Amino acid sequence: MRGEQDLVRTLRTAAGQVERIDLAEGVAARRRGRRTRQRVRVALAAAAVVAIAGGTTVALSGEGRRAQPAVTATPSAPRFTSAAEVWPNAVAKMPTRNSEGMSIHPVTALSATEVLMLASPNGASWERAMRLEVYDTARKTARVLGEIPPVKKISVPVPQALPGPAVIAVDSRYIAWSARADNRPRMSFWIMPRAGGAARKVVEAAMVADAVALSGDSLVWSLAKGGVYRVPLTGGTPARLPGTDGLHLTAWPWAAGYEGRALVKNQNRVVNLETGQSFDVSVPKGARMLRCVSQWCVGELKNRVVVQRVDGSERKTLPSALRPYGPSEPLGDGDRFALVSVHDPDKNKPGVPLAVMYDLATGMMTGLGERIPGTEGRGVTRGVHWAAPSTTLFWDQDLRIRQQCEKGRCIPRASGGGKEYTLLNLAAVTR
Repeated sequence: MRGEQDLVRTLRTAAGQVERIDLAEGVAARRRGRRTRQRVRVALAAAAVVAIAGGTTVALSGEGRRAQPAVTATPSAPRFTSAAEVWPNAVAKMPTRNSEGMSIHPVTALSATEVLMLASPNGASWERAMRLEVYDTARKTARVLGEIPPVKKISVPVPQALPGPAVIAVDSRYIAWSARADNRPRMSFWIMPRAGGAARKVVEAAMVADAVALSGDSLVWSLAKGGVYRVPLTGGTPARLPGTDGLHLTAWPWAAGYEGRALVKNQNRVVNLETGQSFDVSVPKGARMLRCVSQWCVGELKNRVVVQRVDGSERKTLPSALRPYGPSEPLGDGDRFALVSVHDPDKNKPGVPLAVMYDLATGMMTGLGERIPGTEGRGVTRGVHWAAPSTTLFWDQDLRIRQQCEKGRCIPRASGGGKEYTLLNLAAVTR
C-alpha cells in the first residue's frame, strides 16, 4: 500500500519521531435489524474447523456459495458533506504532543469522548519507554494509564522490531499488546488494566503475531503466516486453535481466510471463533483486495470500489471518482463504513476531501478534511498499531504532502502541520 506507507513517512516527519503505524478494534460486530435479510447459503466445508471459545471446543461448519449477483453501478458525480457537519459530536481537535512534549497518536476510541493514545518520547529509542494515555475530547484533558516496557535492543531494523507495541487490543477490563522480543522471530505478549496500572507480561513465544485480541480470561492472536493461538491471561503454554490453519483475526471473534497474491489477495472465508459458524465469501470475478469483517465487504473491481454483503448480495460499485484506500476492512459498529480515497488527477480542485467515509447501509458519503490544492490527498490514518478495524480516524489538516521529482523519480515530501490532529470518533457517530 504505497499510499499508506507514504502517509506513515510524512506523519513521522511532521511529528518529529519514528513511529510504526499499523492498521487495525477488537469489538464484536453486532447484527442490526434494519430489514429482513436473505439467509446465507454456503457449501459443507471439506474439513471441519474447530475453535476454542470460553474453554469449550466447537465445530465450525458452512454451506455452499451462492450464484454471483449482478453489480449495480452508482452515479459518477458524488457530493460530499463534511464529517463535522454530519456528526458534529464525533469530530474533535487534539494536540499532536502531550503536556510533556511527547508525541502522541490515537489508537482507538474507548467511548464517545475518550480515545486511547500511544505516547512516545522524542527520538524514541530502545531504552526509553512509551506509554498509554487516554484523551478526553470533551474536556480536552489527558490522563496516563501506564508505561509500555521498552523491548531489548535489536540490531536488525525489521518492522516487527521497532520500539513499542506491534499490535494493541482492548476489552472492558484490559489493554493487551504484542512486542518483538529480540532478533529472532519471537514476541512477548502483555496486558495492562484498562483503568491504568502496571503492565504485566503474559507469555513470550517463538512466533510473530499479526493481530491480538482479548476473549474473556484469554489472550488470542493470529500469526503472520496464519493460524490462531490462545493462552490464559494468567500465563502458560500457548495452544493453537485446531483447524485454524491460514486464518487471521480481524475483529474478535471474527477471523478471515484469504486467497491470492500478497496485498491484492481477496478474503474468501469469514469465521466466527465463538459460535463456530463459517461462511464462504462470494468473491466477484476480477476483484482485488476484497476485505470483510462479519457483514460487509469492501474491495476493488476494475479500478472501482466494490461493496457487498459477505454472501454477495447488495453488491454495487461506487462512483468512479472514488478509489480504494488500499486493502481495508469495513469500519465501525456492524462493519458500517468503507474508507475510500478521491481520484483527483490534477490535484488543484478546491473542496476535495482527504478521504471519504461511505456508509454501507445508507449510501451516504461523508468527507474527511479538505485537500489543499496542489498537494496529495492521502492523509487519513486509522488508529496506530491497532489490531482490528479502529473506531478512530485522524488527520493533520495543515500537513502538506507534495511530490518532489528528480531524474524521473518522485518522492513525497511533507511540510507544515505537526501541531494538531482532527479526529473522527466512530463510537460517537449516531445513526
